[in-house]
Formats: sequence, structure tokens, C-alpha cells
Amino acid sequence: MRAVALGSRRVLLERLRVSPALFRARATTVLGYLETWTAPALRHPVLDQDRLERRYRQLLAAGLVLLTSLVSLWKLDRDATSWRDETVSYAVAKRTPGELWLLVQNIDAVHGLYYFLAHLALEVRDDGILTLRILSVLGTMTAALGVYAIGNRLGDPATGFLAGVAFLCIPQVQFYAQEARSYALVSAAVIWATWFFVRALHDGRRCWWAGYAGLLMLGGWLHVFALLVILAHAVTLWRGGYLRRLGRSWMVMIAIVGCAVAPLAVVSAGQASAQLDWLGRPSLQDWLGFVVPAAVAAALGVALRGHDAGAARTVTFSTLGVPLLIVPAGFLLTVSLAKPWYVDRYVLYCMSGLALLLGQALRQWQRILRAEAASGRERRKLYATAAVAFALFSALGPWYWQMRSAASRTDTVESYWGLTVTVPGDPEPVLFQPARRRAWVLARPAVFGPLDDIALQQTPAASGTLYGVEASPDVIRQRMLQHREINVLRDRPGQPLDDTPAEITKRAVLRQHYQLCWVIPVNGGESAIFIRRDAALTNPLCAPGRDIYS
Repeated sequence: MRAVALGSRRVLLERLRVSPALFRARATTVLGYLETWTAPALRHPVLDQDRLERRYRQLLAAGLVLLTSLVSLWKLDRDATSWRDETVSYAVAKRTPGELWLLVQNIDAVHGLYYFLAHLALEVRDDGILTLRILSVLGTMTAALGVYAIGNRLGDPATGFLAGVAFLCIPQVQFYAQEARSYALVSAAVIWATWFFVRALHDGRRCWWAGYAGLLMLGGWLHVFALLVILAHAVTLWRGGYLRRLGRSWMVMIAIVGCAVAPLAVVSAGQASAQLDWLGRPSLQDWLGFVVPAAVAAALGVALRGHDAGAARTVTFSTLGVPLLIVPAGFLLTVSLAKPWYVDRYVLYCMSGLALLLGQALRQWQRILRAEAASGRERRKLYATAAVAFALFSALGPWYWQMRSAASRTDTVESYWGLTVTVPGDPEPVLFQPARRRAWVLARPAVFGPLDDIALQQTPAASGTLYGVEASPDVIRQRMLQHREINVLRDRPGQPLDDTPAEITKRAVLRQHYQLCWVIPVNGGESAIFIRRDAALTNPLCAPGRDIYS
């Protein structure tokens, strides 16, 4: 047997082409390295434990980053499609800093900082809208790490990791992780501000308060509604019993943040009527989207209250997570009954509160499974809850897939490519209904070629607006009547109609002097060909009885 073993080793060494002497030397080197690496651990068991815990936390954070990257980058291009809000982001980010400054003085100041960051990103690498979506992926990754850090602070690394995964699995988070808009970045700033807030409550050092104020300023300048998180933090201060001891320090920081963001808030409030006039009062779907997660969070907060950390850490998952989910969104919904300002993406960061509670629940269920002394009743409750959670995620699976398709957005800009016919020297007359649908051609004007934009008086970049300045109603009427045929790029039927003088004139002229002869429906809108009535009699597109959709 010994001879067989020696022969096998020789064969192995020959295959590896390594001499026995070299093999012994390398083995000695490896063993020496292992001894050097483990010797401090044997001499300093406490230091080794700290090192292992640090590496454990780093491993969980790296795993969360990897998971977020894989999930968020999956089908990021959405089959090479985009929708109108994303095209606005890209078109505005392509403007010069001077043109950006002119824009925010007129409209959309609330997104001014985001547009500037997007401009810098495109200066580094311009891959179209995909570059701006990468910003949202990075924002989502940073937000997930923030949830992990808060969960680790209030519980342990495993709780933080589970909370970060829960945050990543929330449908709204996934939706805006692949959106070329600012909401993922806003969430990242608010969540890390909340982490600094927790640290400041635990030891009260000025550096934590300074970090808290700085990140709140950043979040507020990215979107003013980020500051609604202050209301949630006020509730946490009250419920945790910190008002008497730390309330003054907190209010000083809030006053500094308020002064810093006040200019943007004042300008944005003046632009709100023109910018948010498309919003209606909260619908039943909006209320359900708020009430259902709020009820889940409240139930988890009550059920897990006994498992929160002891008196040494008065800030708990329930005192932090429940207000974070409920208060900002609930306040904005209530205000929107009088002043319609609510959209769920404006308070996307609230979902971090739900994720923290879910992370704590998952950690507690993990402990129950690992505990041999757990009662049969607890295990049965756990299995029933796990079955419900599995069924829920199974139902959400198709939704996760669908949100990465073009049909998941309101419209698809690329579906309008080829719907305009331009002959050299004779651009096709085009009318946008309403004017903001000009966003369909903003990002890629070269694809459409020269167009005779009938109503346009001044381009978006030159006028410092998002969609350009249109001519007066009389001029629009005169220009329209000069054309035998007009291609109207408009919303699908059933959408709310704008009541501006220009839009009223467009509809009146088309109704009185033109005949609708051909409609090409696309995702989120349609191309409608109108032919003047005196020419419609001889045009085959307008033949009596012909289906205009054929």
C-alpha cells in the first residue's frame, strides 16, 4: 500500500510538473503563512473575535451590494425603451449649465440639483438614458446599505442584512431603481440621514448631528418633499423619550436645514401650480397603497415590541420604522385632499421603515426556527406566516418581470419613431396635444428628422422651459389652417384635457376644419392624421365607411 501511495504521489507531481523539493518548499511557505495569520488569533482571542465580527459585517454588506447590483441591473435597458419623464431628464441634462440655470428659474427647480448631477454623469460617459438609470441603481444600492446599517445598529448584522434584502424586494423600490429620475438618490440621502439620526440619539456627539443635517440638506435639495422625514423623526424623538434631553439639539439642526433649503422651497412653491396641475386628489388606489403597508407595519410593530433591544437602546425598530413609513406619506396624502401634491414616488424613502420591521420579523423567525425549545404553537404560526409570505412573493414574481418591460411605463417614446414622414425640404406638420407631449421627441430629435412643429414659438432650451413656449392661440390657428394634413401626436382618448387657451384652440380648429382619417395607436398615445375637410373628399384615407384604425 505504501508503494502504491508513493507511486500515486509521483504521478501527481509529474502531472503538475513540480519537483518534490519545490513541492516541499511551497508547502512550507503556505503553512508558514497560515501560522503567521492565525498566531495573533491564538494570542489575542478577543481581538480575533472583533476581527471576525468585522469581516462578518463586511461580508454581509458585500453580499447585499452584489444582490442589489444583480437585481437592479437585470434588464436595465427595458428592451431599449424609455418613457417621457426619462426623456425629459436626459434632454435637460444635455443642456449647458447656463441653460440649466435658466430652466430652474422658470420651472422644475425641485429637480434642479438632480439635473446638474445628471449633466455631470453624461459628461463622464453618455450612454443615453442608460447612464441616468445607472445613477438610480447606485442610489438604490446606497439606500439598501443604509437600511442594512440602521438594522445593524438597532439589532445585529443579520437583522440589517435581512432588512436590506426586504427593502430591495419592495416593488416600488425595484421600479424606481431602474428609472432615470431622482427618487432613488433622494431615498439614499434620507435613509443615511436617518442612520446619523439614530447614532446621534445613541451618543449625542456633534459629528452625528452634523452628518444628519448635511444629508437632510442634500435630500432636500434633491427633492423638497424629502424633508417630510423630519415629521417621522419628531415622532421617534417623542416615543423614545428623547425630547427633553436631545430635543434642543435636534431643533437646532432642523432650523439650519430649513434655512439652507428655504430658497428652493420658496421657488418650488411658486412653480407648483404650473408643475403639478396634472395631479388629481388621491385615488382609492393611492389610499390602499398607503393603508395596506401601514397596517402591516403597525401589526409588526406591536407583535415584535417585546423583542426590541433593552433600555440601553431606546430607539427601536418600532419607534423608528412605524413613523418612518406612516407619517410623511400620511401627511402628504392629507394635504393633497386640499392641494393635490401626492405621488408615491415623492416619499419612496418611507418604504425603508417597512423594510426595517420586516428585517426584524425575519430575524426573529430565524431564531424561532433555530431554537430547539420553541413551542409547537410558535412553530405553527411561523410556518403559516412563511406560507403566506411565499404566496405573496410568488404573486409578485410576474410583477417583477413585467416592470422590466416597456409596457410597465405610461408610454414608450421609441414607439413614435417612424410615425412622422419627413421629405427633404418639406418637413411634416406636427401638432402636440397637449404641449408637454413634445417630450416624446426631446431626447432623440434626430430620429424624427426636421419637423414643422406648428404651435412652437421658442425651443425648450432657448426658452428655459421643459417643453418650449407655444405661440398665441391666433397664431396657432393661422398656422394650422395653412396645412392640408396634420399629424397630431396626442394622448389616448379618455385622458384629462388641458384647458389652456392654446389647447382649446387646437381642439376647436381640428373639430371645425379637419376630419380625422387615420389613427395609429401606440403605447401611451397615438398618431392621429387629420385632413382638411376641403381635401378629405378626394383623399382615400377619408373614404366613407373606412375604419380609421385599419
